[in-house]
Amino acid sequence: MKHLIFCSILFCAIAAPALGELTDADLDKIRLIVKEEIAPVKADVETLKVDVARLEGRLTGLEGRLTGLEGRLTGVEKQISHATNVTYGLIALIVVAIGLPAWRGKRDREQERKMEELIQEIETLKENYGNRS
Repeated sequence: MKHLIFCSILFCAIAAPALGELTDADLDKIRLIVKEEIAPVKADVETLKVDVARLEGRLTGLEGRLTGLEGRLTGVEKQISHATNVTYGLIALIVVAIGLPAWRGKRDREQERKMEELIQEIETLKENYGNRS
């Protein structure tokens, strides 16, 4: 217990000088140091503000240019779509122009074949009829 009391008194004696107060002169020195440190920071902040304002202006210009570019791309997209539709139409016309005569030719050949068969049948009937008389 004696040791505990002795250590407590010793620690209080060591900590006593730490309870001192700051004088006005100390506070003035601290203020001067803070002002010296803050002045370059303020200058840097002002420079940064100017740089940010300049960047904002450039960004506004870029946004305008991008809007114009979007409009041009939309126009090009519409032109490509129109050209694609015209190409599809031309392909359809070519298919009709080539396919229709070919289909008609096939139909004509079938009709000619049927006519030949009918002519042969008529001739056969004529021969059979001529042979009966």
